[in-house]
Amino acid sequence: MNYDMILRNGHLLDGTGAEQRRADVAVLDGRIAAIGELTESTATSDICVDGQLVTPGFIDVHGHSDVGLYLNPGCQSKVTQGITTEVMGNCGFSPFPMLDNNRNYLLDPEGVPIDWSSADEYFDCVNRQGVGMNAVPQVGHITVRAAVLDRADRPASAVEIDRMRGHVRDAMEAGACGFSTGLDYDPSTVSDLEEIVALAAVAAEYDGFYSSHLRGYSRNVLNAVAEAIQVGRRTGMRIQISHLGVFGRKNWGAGRRILDMMNEARRDGVRIACDMMPYKTKGAWWAPRAIFPDWAYDWKQPWEENLPRLRELLDDPATRARLKEEIETRRKVPKFGFHQEFAWLNDWDDITIYELPADSPRRNLVGKSIAAAAEDQDIHPCDLYFDLVLQDGDAFAAVHSQSGHEDFDGLMQDEWTMFGTDAIATDLHLLQEAWNTIQPHPRHYGTFPRVFEKYVREESVLEFPEAVRRMTGLAADHFCLEGRGFVREGCWADLVVLNPVTVGERATWRLPNSYPSGIEHVFVNGEAAVSNGETTGALGGQMLVQNG
Repeated sequence: MNYDMILRNGHLLDGTGAEQRRADVAVLDGRIAAIGELTESTATSDICVDGQLVTPGFIDVHGHSDVGLYLNPGCQSKVTQGITTEVMGNCGFSPFPMLDNNRNYLLDPEGVPIDWSSADEYFDCVNRQGVGMNAVPQVGHITVRAAVLDRADRPASAVEIDRMRGHVRDAMEAGACGFSTGLDYDPSTVSDLEEIVALAAVAAEYDGFYSSHLRGYSRNVLNAVAEAIQVGRRTGMRIQISHLGVFGRKNWGAGRRILDMMNEARRDGVRIACDMMPYKTKGAWWAPRAIFPDWAYDWKQPWEENLPRLRELLDDPATRARLKEEIETRRKVPKFGFHQEFAWLNDWDDITIYELPADSPRRNLVGKSIAAAAEDQDIHPCDLYFDLVLQDGDAFAAVHSQSGHEDFDGLMQDEWTMFGTDAIATDLHLLQEAWNTIQPHPRHYGTFPRVFEKYVREESVLEFPEAVRRMTGLAADHFCLEGRGFVREGCWADLVVLNPVTVGERATWRLPNSYPSGIEHVFVNGEAAVSNGETTGALGGQMLVQNG
């Protein structure tokens, strides 16, 4: 038999959680055609992968590449970490319906051409130009609500809910696979459970799933999880809780109760799962965002662009004193709303020093919290942080961790937890584009390799077969991605070849724009997106629309 490609002598992890086995994998016409001993077979492309793991392509179950697919179809930051499929349209934001009054909700900066309005038109645009990975589209509640109510900060009327249901139906008819909410964001915050159920029920008619950025991940997290479960009970839909975590020291410990709630719901027949990022820092990763008020620091701009102004402010004794007083006051007050609860500093123990220059006199403080380091130096934590900014500048990196160890580890170990990047697919040469200047997080480039490096090799929280199952088969089953997520004959040839010893992230907190190591080959529907560790520019992906 002659095939298009054979991966020879690899150690196969098939996505089921089964132990690895030695096998050749053959591909023909974009699908896996044979698995086993294929010494008598030939192929146009014959690749020896001896000693390396062959896995299904990874499924990023929480991404935001909606407009990114159109602006950067190569999806380099995704495929280089082994991602062959992304579930997009998350947190209530989708690229359709795109109307004049809701464009600003879509990370859609002025000057970026948008050549579509409806879901059908968006799918056509992406398919015409091609895309480097597969994409699973959702229709977003925020986009739909803004299309009907604009920025109205009030509950929707029955007539308005009917109009929103019409937009959801149009998207599902076009092929959208699910319905997402971002209940921590305006204008979704004012919507009630009845509105969400009414809209989700439309997607349920098409066997769509429901994914939710919850109505709170701190003080309200238990109620927010209960609300998502109620949507599942009332609609029968598959439920995905997005980037689950428990934030704020006063709330740590709630993770066990959340897992118990989801297990109880599953026993009652609710099909519920969740995803996480393998970082204790999520969106408020960069310490200045947690520490400084908005008038002193613009978190949407790179650190190096903020640094001159910060140094100017800190060099002035009066301004420095004002900043210190404001930071300490804000740190101690009760926090309300998503931005305050998620981003603002509560405790100096939550800020960790990650990098300092080799010649820094405080080099021994790396790895310590600001609180512990300040105690060592006999200085106020705020003053220590200011001094590090002034003295070490762009060679200084510190991060704000919002998650407690017990909650994070419990979630990482749970068999229903998947992984997501919460990122837009990008490429290193596009970092200055208007749509791509948001300060990057290492997860944008290293989410999946980090799981292998830190939680499989270093900490033994997971073993390779289980880590791969969470990234592939579990996600494919939960999101009903037929022919994806497994290395089986007849499945689409979404495949990753990785070195189990060297796979890991190269991105750091100070220099996050770095592709990972150890991902040797990535194939999307049989086409090589990464070959010998380098991107090829191939556009082998598909829009995985319903009934498509």
